[in-house]
Amino acid sequence: MIRASFFVLFLFVFNLATGQHNYVWDEYGVSFSLADDFRETVNNIEEFSASGDGMEMSIIPFKDETIDDSDITGYTMSVAASMNLGRIDDISKIDINGFKGGYAEGEKDGVKLFVMGLIDPDSDTNFFVIITFLDDDQNAIDEAVNICKSIRRM
Repeated sequence: MIRASFFVLFLFVFNLATGQHNYVWDEYGVSFSLADDFRETVNNIEEFSASGDGMEMSIIPFKDETIDDSDITGYTMSVAASMNLGRIDDISKIDINGFKGGYAEGEKDGVKLFVMGLIDPDSDTNFFVIITFLDDDQNAIDEAVNICKSIRRM
């Protein structure tokens, strides 16, 4: 009993120290962490969105069993291109917590955008993650990377 109480206390203190809040998107069995200043703005079967201090993030599911990790970078680029970004800084393949994917970083009107496409190899439901913040905000860049790294299947 003392061990369990200590563990709960440790998690509480750890969350206070890191300023992170864990979210679960029950419709898709996906979890992720956001800074404690984020608040949910949408949480339904079509989208999960939250806003924080100068940042916004959205996760949007899409079904396509034909797409795989060899297609996702091109697919992500086409989504980024449809946003009419003024500049695209980086395009990379990623492998995060069992998801395969690709991401692009871009800029439009002084706003930085991370667009990440994630393929779930165990289902035909895949995800786009879009994170926006002011360009050249290093703290926001670090937070966006942390958000992306925290996304996982439950």
